[in-house]
Amino acid sequence: MLLTSRGGFPTTGTLHFYSSFSSLHIGTHCNMMTKNNCLTKKNAESNDDDDFLLPKMYSTLDEIDRHLRCITDSSTTTASSAADTTKDSCDTSSSTTYAHEHANNLPHLFLHFDVNETILLGDPAGGDSVHECVNKIIAKSAFVSTSGIHCHVDDSDNLLNDPAKPTIKRSPSSGNICDTHQFEPTHWWNGMSIDNDCNSTPPPPLYTGWTYPPNTCPYYRTRYKVHAKKFTSSLHGQVYRPLYDELCQKMGLKNCARDDDDGSGGGSDLQQQQQPSSVFQNFLPAFWQTLMYYFPSTKTELPNNESAPFLVVVAGLVGTECRRLPPPPKVTLVLRTFGLDLPRVAVAISEFAKGNHPEYPNYSNEDLILAEGDLYCSGWSYHNKNGNDAKEEELVYSLHRANTNQEEKGTAVYSGDDDILNFLQSKSIVGIQDNYPFWRENKHAPWAGKPVWTNTRVHGHDHHHVLLDDNIHNDPSDGAGGIRVPVVVEKDGSSNNYNRYESLHGEEALALHGRHLIRVPTIRPSLEDDWFIRQIEKARWLELDKY
Repeated sequence: MLLTSRGGFPTTGTLHFYSSFSSLHIGTHCNMMTKNNCLTKKNAESNDDDDFLLPKMYSTLDEIDRHLRCITDSSTTTASSAADTTKDSCDTSSSTTYAHEHANNLPHLFLHFDVNETILLGDPAGGDSVHECVNKIIAKSAFVSTSGIHCHVDDSDNLLNDPAKPTIKRSPSSGNICDTHQFEPTHWWNGMSIDNDCNSTPPPPLYTGWTYPPNTCPYYRTRYKVHAKKFTSSLHGQVYRPLYDELCQKMGLKNCARDDDDGSGGGSDLQQQQQPSSVFQNFLPAFWQTLMYYFPSTKTELPNNESAPFLVVVAGLVGTECRRLPPPPKVTLVLRTFGLDLPRVAVAISEFAKGNHPEYPNYSNEDLILAEGDLYCSGWSYHNKNGNDAKEEELVYSLHRANTNQEEKGTAVYSGDDDILNFLQSKSIVGIQDNYPFWRENKHAPWAGKPVWTNTRVHGHDHHHVLLDDNIHNDPSDGAGGIRVPVVVEKDGSSNNYNRYESLHGEEALALHGRHLIRVPTIRPSLEDDWFIRQIEKARWLELDKY
């Protein structure tokens, strides 16, 4: 019998999950069901003294529904799990390259990667240590019930449903605080009390999907966000402490237990930066695996233990046959950040490309060596210099040398969409520091953030641009990723039409999530080394289907 928890999340009376990380194994988990409706799985890599419980993780509402069907219909568990396993993780050993007739239609792939909390943990400019960042990414995926929660009101705040309530000031790295910012939750989304201090209690499932389940929100978007940097050391988040320890271990972080001393990670960040291999410290392994996949080593052959393990990436099904796309004809890596970390990232990637990463000493690809001359900062300016009459559609995006002051830019090196697209097309790797002051002045609207381009074929560019960023939100008025689309405009009432690009707004821009914009729930690539690759390949399928 299905029950409904306080948060509206349908559960059974004992819906507490223990499992390995990847959502791809949800069918396998169903086969592990016991009569008491609990999933148990021991960490295969742990010693007997180090066994712990890790939370189940969902990435879509459909996954939740499928899993609940497995739990509540024991008579069909085997059949349904087999079907789900086929959907999510078909045998890649028999997969075939799909649709060779489309190989000539594959566009030049541009991978735009955000830096902080996307490929690199820690944000010195934002005041977040690495350990604080690990706590935050867990808090962002820990969902609470928003049904019947007490709304705190103080002298400076009105009730949430007051339409006259002023906009809450946004913190630089979190996204706009939505209307749950004053909520004080009492239960996790599965009905478990957030004040439960029993360490033996299975942790509530985590959720990393694009669409929130009804009557839920992340812990990070409640009044308790103030505890996020020490989340797993707090009363509320201690149930997720084993996951925190696992993340620290996977990232090679030291002094994990000291994150609650002073909020600085026990000083370990500075100590780690002084190690010989510090240039690679705190980068997600999934990022290096992605580079190896899309920029294969130019050496004739890598040892087996250094090869990218994802030689076949499943992106679709034809009947029961797995499909995969041929490699793109060309790939360009574009690093995008609002911060000041491009020089450090450039050094790390260049050293990796030269074979100096200690875990990949035989990898080599000169296409990923990022020279200082290929670091830029962006700017926006108006065609119409007469300020008062300036319109958004007259904005021009431009690139300037990175050593140019953000507030006092010199002459743009590349100006306008076509000029920039021509430039990017000629490169294999580029770094861009996007204009944070402009984004802030425009209330963090997506169009004012980090633009990428779509439908470029009408301008003679056969491109597919994909931005991966943790600060992309399912919110038309808030996010870091913008979409530029070509438009046909009649000039001065004449019959001469010309093409230019404009920024896409609202729901139209959100509809391109998964194809041109990919929100990165950082906990996923932190635990799943192929996560970036899977999302990029899905985006490539969606782009190909468009044609």
